[in-house]
Amino acid sequence: MTNNDTTKEITHEIPSSEEKDSTTPTKRYHNDKLMISTLLIATVITFLIYTVPDWVFLEIPTRNIIHELLTFMGIENLPIPMIDPTLPHLASPIPDFLRGGDFPFLEATSQTPGIHIPSTNGDYWIVKACTGMQAGGLLLAIIMITEATWKAKLQAGFVFFIALFIGNTLRITFHLWCVSFLVSQFNMNSEDAFYWAHDVSSKVIGFFGTILFALIIERMGVPIIDQFADWLDWIWWRLEKGFSIFT
Repeated sequence: MTNNDTTKEITHEIPSSEEKDSTTPTKRYHNDKLMISTLLIATVITFLIYTVPDWVFLEIPTRNIIHELLTFMGIENLPIPMIDPTLPHLASPIPDFLRGGDFPFLEATSQTPGIHIPSTNGDYWIVKACTGMQAGGLLLAIIMITEATWKAKLQAGFVFFIALFIGNTLRITFHLWCVSFLVSQFNMNSEDAFYWAHDVSSKVIGFFGTILFALIIERMGVPIIDQFADWLDWIWWRLEKGFSIFT
């Protein structure tokens, strides 16, 4: 018995290495023009957000809420400046050493609000840096240049701004409560107490706070972490390939 069926051979062509390279999609961070332009735009936007506004309109409600929270916690405090002739010290403008230089790096003005805590005999001013807009300006800038719809960007920017305001207000309240606690419970002088309660703890809180805000933005549909990762990948890729010739 014979089998007249013909057997068809199926061959699989193995693409050459050159063909593989031509079909492999180009990584986003391999685009020098895109990476450089987004990095420059984000830098400019961050600079403008932080330097152009004086942020007094944000400093004042921040101070007012902190005043109420400290009062609720039983810590005597007075908002400054106060228009009260019986309290000349509290009506004085912000000290010159806190002004931080001329525009665009001016940190405080005569309108900058503050809080006086009698138990520590200290004045604590809510300057521009206290608004959180240093990190806030950076994250808002990255939101604007990240690949996402403008609807998602606007929603993420709004939610982030509200979260930043609330989180930053609670952060400063904690710092001032901690200063009062260290002075009253450990007889620490107000300057040392402020150093530990504010200068040291701010670094830790700021680091984890920035990560938390980035995650909030991600949840709003704006891949801000991917954008930052692309910049890092681009820098590392260029360090390997060299910076002499950009694609």
